[in-house]
Amino acid sequence: MIADFTSTDWGKVYKAKDSLLQIGASAIPDLIKLFDNPKSFAKLEGTADLIYPGATEFWGHGWIVDYDIDWIAIRVGWALEDLTFQNFGFSENVITERELMNLHKKDYAKYIETGKHDISFQKQKFNELDQIIEKAKRWWRKNQKHWTPLQALKDAVFSNDLERQMNAIHQMRFPNYTIKDLTQEWFDKNLKKRIEELNKSRNEDLVLQIEYLLRDGVSSEK
Repeated sequence: MIADFTSTDWGKVYKAKDSLLQIGASAIPDLIKLFDNPKSFAKLEGTADLIYPGATEFWGHGWIVDYDIDWIAIRVGWALEDLTFQNFGFSENVITERELMNLHKKDYAKYIETGKHDISFQKQKFNELDQIIEKAKRWWRKNQKHWTPLQALKDAVFSNDLERQMNAIHQMRFPNYTIKDLTQEWFDKNLKKRIEELNKSRNEDLVLQIEYLLRDGVSSEK
């Protein structure tokens, strides 16, 4: 799985990531080891409709991954943040669906002619990578003995970090991996009141996702 995850083949990379997330806590040490070579680079191939900071074209649709995952250390951060609901800082935070759709509307005449848009994303996380990696390592040293995905999900919802909250809500709506004991009953008892509080947020995207979650309920299986 680690070999596939660090390869240049996008199809192998995302399948391996899914498998590593399913393994859970015991996969984290193997992912952390990949930080030992922070300058490791594997330019993705076969990305098709993937939209990520290494992409140079936008085809009007696609899977958004807001991490510069040609760099292995940032690819590891992408997996770790999805697994742990932490926000270590690996995401570029430069790609939003709303901005892509605005680009699509603004440049639609060219899109009709060529079938694509040329894009160039600003990328800056690489310059901060040593500090971000150390933050992730320090977190794992502190939490490795008692970390569980269920508690991590709860901690993210009760945090004041929008990225963590959105990641946790997305997990409950469209699971990246199966979390043991995450049921509608557990949600109602432990998270519903907090989620209803967050529903008063001024962030439109957060409120929209919360409304869907409250309407549809928790999806507890991958």
